[in-house]
Amino acid sequence: MALLVWLALPLVWWTPLNVDEELTIRVSDFSFANVFDIVSTKRGGGPLHFWLEHYLLGWWPSVGSLRIPSLVFICLALPAVALIARRLAGDEASAGVVLLTAASPIPVLYATFGRPHTLLFAWMMWSTVLALKAAEEGDRRLWAATGAALGLSVFVHPTAPLYAGTALIAALLYAPRHPRAVLRQAWPGLLTFGLTFVPYYVRTLHVLGDRYGISSGATRGRTFSGQPVWEDARHFVAPSPHNVNAFTVLAAVGILALLVERRWRVVALCIVTVAAPIVFFSVVPASGDSALFFDRYMIPAIPAFLVLVLAGIVALARFAGPARLLLVAVAVGWLLAHELHYTLRHRNRTEAIAIESIARAAARQPAGSVLFGSTGTSGAIFSSFDYGHPANLLDRYVSLRDGSLLSVDDDSCERAQPFLRGDRRPRYGVWLFYAAFPDEERAAARGFGRTRAVVVRPAPGYFLLRSPRKLPPAGLIRLGQAYRLAWRLAVPSNRRVNELLIADRQLLRGRCVPYGDLDDPAISPHWPPARTSHQ
Repeated sequence: MALLVWLALPLVWWTPLNVDEELTIRVSDFSFANVFDIVSTKRGGGPLHFWLEHYLLGWWPSVGSLRIPSLVFICLALPAVALIARRLAGDEASAGVVLLTAASPIPVLYATFGRPHTLLFAWMMWSTVLALKAAEEGDRRLWAATGAALGLSVFVHPTAPLYAGTALIAALLYAPRHPRAVLRQAWPGLLTFGLTFVPYYVRTLHVLGDRYGISSGATRGRTFSGQPVWEDARHFVAPSPHNVNAFTVLAAVGILALLVERRWRVVALCIVTVAAPIVFFSVVPASGDSALFFDRYMIPAIPAFLVLVLAGIVALARFAGPARLLLVAVAVGWLLAHELHYTLRHRNRTEAIAIESIARAAARQPAGSVLFGSTGTSGAIFSSFDYGHPANLLDRYVSLRDGSLLSVDDDSCERAQPFLRGDRRPRYGVWLFYAAFPDEERAAARGFGRTRAVVVRPAPGYFLLRSPRKLPPAGLIRLGQAYRLAWRLAVPSNRRVNELLIADRQLLRGRCVPYGDLDDPAISPHWPPARTSHQ
């Protein structure tokens, strides 16, 4: 757990905001009842995480309140991972599984992501602990509790039914009795699962179908990489550029060793758990962005895969005799070093984005200055602002880091209109821009040099522009429009600056057109706006 915290905690402040995190922030603005209505009738999925952030962001509006809960949840999941691995493969394997899960690149990546993925992970791990206990003991009360716990996961995340159903099936397979006897014992669990799962799922099914773009004519097995789902999944659970690597070879050895020991139920549980998301996203036809096979969809399967890996290590270590434990420690250390290579590389690249520098520069501006919407270009994923972490969310990040500035996100006319019609006292204005490439940076520097703005360059790629004097709201809108026109002329590849310019024109004309999902255009990574409700 300490290793995970050390690896992930700095990423709370080093990582640019993601469009999904913007959704969390936006939904949390609504009341408790409205959150449920939005999630169940407009977005699909579970309200639990949004309710939590509704209170946390209301109490302490900050990057920390958005992201630290995810780190807490994944830390809470690790003891459950240890209990699962111990039950399936013994004490030696349990220690290795927990350590490798804590350092695995994908769990570390999402340990500070302000969405419910680690909450789902913790929920599924502890539900699985309960399911395995019910399977071994055959107690109907335990089965009833298991079914309820798994069914209630539908309130956590839209993909929860996939993992909950898989866990229930895996537990039934794991039970060491004849299938008929298992069903006689487990029927209360099936009943409570249906009672807790079906009503809410049926209520949101049509919304989820629209959001994920599920239709018979849609493409199957869509991934960001263009590779088959199984290849991406293999890389997510066994980080390596090659399909045949230390992780996969040891997992294969583990499967053989468990079968030789006639522990086929453990093998069945692990294979079903790992295969379920791969099969699901390979065969379900869907066209929405959310239906792409993301790395996070394999997080609940990583412990099961690592159980097979450690079973292989323990089996091979038996040939070492008295040095068995030493060999296990060396093998786990070797795999840990391999994981850390990827995890630390991502950590270092994220730190190099230097987003904290622009937050510090903004904090040094006169208190009460107005922070307007940001824009910029995108570069390499996790080494710059990118598709999922666009520069138009930079102002939101800065506003969460520093409360001394008045945030006016004018990417939508309606959102900025209260500022234009409100307090007319003159203030300084602040605008943020980001250039992902050196040629864009040089062109922007020349363009801004021809304005009278106070230009601050806190780190490569970043531009903070401040008005040379205090202006009333309308004057700041006009000045920001001029700065954005200068940026567009210098960096024509940044087409999304037009979103801000359109809003500026509408503001100055006094005619706003409703725009953006939940009136927040930053929720979508698309520009021009995608004509679909699947996002």
